[in-house]
Amino acid sequence: MALESISISKLPQRTQLALLTLVMAGLCYVFYSFYIQPLKAEVDTLGSQLNDLKNEVQKGQIVYSRLPEFKKQVKAQEVKLATLRSILPERKQTAEIVSGLEQLARESRLRIKSFQPQGTVRKDFYEDWPILLSLEGNYDNLGTFFEKVSQFTRIINVENITIKKVEEPSRSRTISATCTATTFVFVDVAGEAAPAAPTKTAPATAVTEQRKAPLPS
Repeated sequence: MALESISISKLPQRTQLALLTLVMAGLCYVFYSFYIQPLKAEVDTLGSQLNDLKNEVQKGQIVYSRLPEFKKQVKAQEVKLATLRSILPERKQTAEIVSGLEQLARESRLRIKSFQPQGTVRKDFYEDWPILLSLEGNYDNLGTFFEKVSQFTRIINVENITIKKVEEPSRSRTISATCTATTFVFVDVAGEAAPAAPTKTAPATAVTEQRKAPLPS
């Protein structure tokens, strides 16, 4: 029997239902494969992106809720840095240390025989800056000077103190003392564009010649 002569209507009803079911299944498979499945994959991708965005939003909300805390921490660090700068002078402010020590010596009725700033020694965020001092006066005046130094606005450590009697003592001049006054210079590590040049030792004669005036009696 030729295929052209086959009529579906003449087939048994069970066979017709089977063919109809097969055709519907094929159409459903084609519809699912070429439309539903790509759409589902796109929906899944969009859902994943949405979850990522929700997570990012949640993180942003957490950060935003802690923003006052972060601002407070930054403010505390700024205050800490300002305090540090107030007690550790920058390189351009070292002249203040020199004049300050000279003023303290005059207020303590001491004569500065020599004043020898030494080269700085790099540490972490600061540098040691030792200054060799040679002074003349008496014990009371020397004690007053050390007390004033301990109360100075900058940090200054006094060490290597040597005291001896003068050959021709007077009422205001009985001892000669040498010591090392070490202060500290702040170094802005973040702001350093290039390695700093070695610090040269300042000549001692510049101050020595200026301290010839007699002490007040």
